[in-house]
Amino acid sequence: MVKANITLDDSTNKIINLVKTTEEFKDKSETINYIILEYAEKILNNDTFKEEFIQSVLANRKSLPSENIDITSESSRRELLGL
Repeated sequence: MVKANITLDDSTNKIINLVKTTEEFKDKSETINYIILEYAEKILNNDTFKEEFIQSVLANRKSLPSENIDITSESSRRELLGL
């Protein structure tokens, strides 16, 4: 797991707290992972990505909806992305 120290402006912090409350996440880390995965889904819907890759990423995402994702090793990242 990667630890990150980030600085957020007030409006971004409010949005994260709103999503955290709405989705009933335990902490901001889980909330930020969720937001990024939702944004990634929109990016992956772009025609520049192969359909096979998109389906693999989305399938893995759905199987890990609210768990922390270990991306500390290349093999873990490849497995997560279905590569």
